[in-house]
Amino acid sequence: MNAVIPAERRVSVTTYGRLHLGFFNLSRETQRQFGSVGVAIDAFQTSLSISGGPQQLALDPWASAILQRHLAACETQAELNVTIQQAIPRHGGLGSGTQMALALGAAANSLLDRPVEAAVIAAIHQRGARSGIGIATFEHGGLVVDGGRNAQTIVPPMLARHAFPSDWHFLLIMDNSRDGLHGQGEKTAFKQLAPQSLAATQAIQQQLLSLGLPALIEQDFAGFSQFIGALQAYNAEYFAPAQGGAYASKAVAGILQTLQQQGYAGVGQTSWGPTGFVLLPSRAAAVAMQMQLLTEYAEQTTLGFLVSAAVNQPACIKIEDVAN
Repeated sequence: MNAVIPAERRVSVTTYGRLHLGFFNLSRETQRQFGSVGVAIDAFQTSLSISGGPQQLALDPWASAILQRHLAACETQAELNVTIQQAIPRHGGLGSGTQMALALGAAANSLLDRPVEAAVIAAIHQRGARSGIGIATFEHGGLVVDGGRNAQTIVPPMLARHAFPSDWHFLLIMDNSRDGLHGQGEKTAFKQLAPQSLAATQAIQQQLLSLGLPALIEQDFAGFSQFIGALQAYNAEYFAPAQGGAYASKAVAGILQTLQQQGYAGVGQTSWGPTGFVLLPSRAAAVAMQMQLLTEYAEQTTLGFLVSAAVNQPACIKIEDVAN
């Protein structure tokens, strides 16, 4: 069917990248699998707008395919004009695919007077196959924990959400010379990787409940950093055979291992990487480390260092009247 779209209406959506801090159930000996911890960050955004009418500017084929899939699911042949102002870089472990799907879906639904339900939109685009972190940060921001999935799960349910301390900052360490594992390669890896032991899984789950979440709520930087380090170690052991070691990028790995030796506990890789991160207690500390690493690795032009805060708010969806 063809929806009637008011000519003067435009919908804008801005959503944020996220760090996937790790899964806490990589055993196959329980009814549910996966379950993950993540946080929305302000370093990267996907920002776009949609109005009625034919497409005015060339649209990225990847984004166009997402939009057409969404419109087909909505059973509408409405013409929509999409402008993408910025997009989260793809294949860096920052949640680009989920955020583009949710942003386009939420914008289209708002324009078509349909409900904006992130879980429903995610299911249309087969997002949340293992992690529901990006869906939860789209809806809520902050630090989120999802419950993984069983045979009946469509989208992993959110178990907890807390504001991330505004003082704490991440320094992102990026390797622009390579992509993280994605697509069919990612699916194949999950099928072939040996599961984590039940004992290791139960140990990291106990740390999530007795160390990670309490430390976050009480703003115990040392305790939370310790938990992130433990969660990352649990994940690195599992993913190492598929990515050639604890981290996907050897350059990023060298930096993170040096930081660990210097006493920084909250270091790791987001999702399949290659982006790494270190958690620091303040923006000043993050900027100081950024300046140090920029100087130290000035000749390695494929490396990037970016300071980022957490985002404690959901995606912004704005319906505008653009009539003259």
